[in-house]
Amino acid sequence: MQFTTSVTQKGQATIPALIRKRLGIAPNTKIVFELKDNNEASIKPVVDFLSLKGSIKTNKPFDLNAMEKAIEDEIINKYVRKSS
Repeated sequence: MQFTTSVTQKGQATIPALIRKRLGIAPNTKIVFELKDNNEASIKPVVDFLSLKGSIKTNKPFDLNAMEKAIEDEIINKYVRKSS
């Protein structure tokens, strides 16, 4: 199936409704364009990390403070300690 649309002077184009519906692209959804080697592009919705919450079952409770500390430690290890 092929659709044609125009690009505005601002570089904007309307994604046809059937494509938006099939890809699950709702208003305010972020999308990613990927340029392939053969001068073709693909479009897909960006997977929001927080939208994955609950997709993996575990008995361990989610600890936001522990997650933030782990991120902070990784940033310190990667950027602060290497530049010292």
